[in-house]
Amino acid sequence: MDSIPTRISLQSHLGTLRYHGSLPVWPNTIALGIEWDDETRGKHSGSYNGVQYFETSVPNSATFVKAGRSFDNKRSFLEALKGRYAPNEVDELEKADITFGHKVVERVGFDKFRKLQAQLDKLSLVALDQQCIAYPSEGLNSFCPRIQDLDLSRNLFDYLLDVAKITIQLPRLRLLRLNGNRIISWELPEEYGHAFEKIEVISLSSTLIPLESISRLPKYFPAARECSLAENYITSAEINFSVEWQSLESLDLSYNQFTTIPSITFPDGATSPIKSLNLSHNSISEIQSKSTTHTTTLRAVDLRHNNLNSWKDVDALASQFTTVTDARIQWNPFADGVADDDLLLAVVARWASLTSLNGMKVSQRERMNAEIYFMAKAVKTQIPEFDLDCPRWKQLCDIYGPPVISEVLKKSTLLTITFVFNGEENRSKQVPRGLSVQKLRILVAKWYEIPAAFVELALIDDDGTELKFEDSLRQIEYYGVDEDSTIKITEKR
Repeated sequence: MDSIPTRISLQSHLGTLRYHGSLPVWPNTIALGIEWDDETRGKHSGSYNGVQYFETSVPNSATFVKAGRSFDNKRSFLEALKGRYAPNEVDELEKADITFGHKVVERVGFDKFRKLQAQLDKLSLVALDQQCIAYPSEGLNSFCPRIQDLDLSRNLFDYLLDVAKITIQLPRLRLLRLNGNRIISWELPEEYGHAFEKIEVISLSSTLIPLESISRLPKYFPAARECSLAENYITSAEINFSVEWQSLESLDLSYNQFTTIPSITFPDGATSPIKSLNLSHNSISEIQSKSTTHTTTLRAVDLRHNNLNSWKDVDALASQFTTVTDARIQWNPFADGVADDDLLLAVVARWASLTSLNGMKVSQRERMNAEIYFMAKAVKTQIPEFDLDCPRWKQLCDIYGPPVISEVLKKSTLLTITFVFNGEENRSKQVPRGLSVQKLRILVAKWYEIPAAFVELALIDDDGTELKFEDSLRQIEYYGVDEDSTIKITEKR
């Protein structure tokens, strides 16, 4: 048996063997304590009748089983590669002691060996997930030197060193997935320090990698542009990297247990290079004043499925993430019951830098409409949790001018509007507040004896700019219509 702890697979269920010894309930049988990767299989955290026999990384993820259970056989990398991509070729491949140099020793027919080598030599994308791989193999640079994308997820590696012994033989490897490998030792000897130096995408989701090992990732993967640390039960409010990581553009911290946006720091005050930060599916419930590393490079942030309860949190995000152009914030409590269109309006108006929200592009016209509508509502105190003394309100007033509304007009349910038709101001009318564009078209069609289908309306600003009413279902206030506004009527046939 391998030394404990060690990775095991029992009927394809992965786990870590953490205990081998006696248990009072089985006096004549050796007990095995297993922490399961699938915590739903667990019943406790390594204890029995109040006695702690071993510790677990995840609470209530362990069980005891009787020794004698047949674990799934552990395999080498080459054995798994051959089993998946050349199952009908040489069965004795692992026994073939073949050296490419001055001496070649054949234990299998050389023709078969060359046939297998030619078959594996073509591979550039290799998926060996959940193959019970625990050991490296030699000679990979002869068998499969073209591998660029390698998936080793959910295998049985005890040591990161064993993975390094594989990747160091693959000179073209650029993408490496190690998801679900609950590696026991993340230490890497100096002679293997360059084993991952060309990896551009590294995925370490559900590995339970400890914080001290996370801090060394820039040293191990200096060329990585993308790094996934999703589903690792991370709770720390700080992630500190030990060296600079100038290549890193995208960091995935989704499906962890953050309650606030973590501070991501680099040594000696180095600037964070991160452009995209995924914090979805956490438990973030507040935005602290300096909760993350301020950077001029961050462009995208994903905060879906968190616990942001207040529009004040949106304002805090907008004031901190001033370089973010792409944000995703659906499925937070503050947005419960808010229609998608209304959510878009409110968030875009509050967050000046956005050009995309929840996967939808925001045009300049849509931004202007949103901001004008937002201001009209805010000045009437119809925007929840928004302070007219905040910096964002000053920005909006600098762009559009401060809106003016009298106490009388605040209480009025009618708007007086001047209509321009054929270039002349020919009548003023009072219309109800909250009137839809479609209903206003119907009224205009009646007043001017024009078929409603041919009526086109546009708000004329003080500087003569025309803003067309493009959505018939919107309220006219959405386009900035207020008391004494001027609307141009065009007959389009």
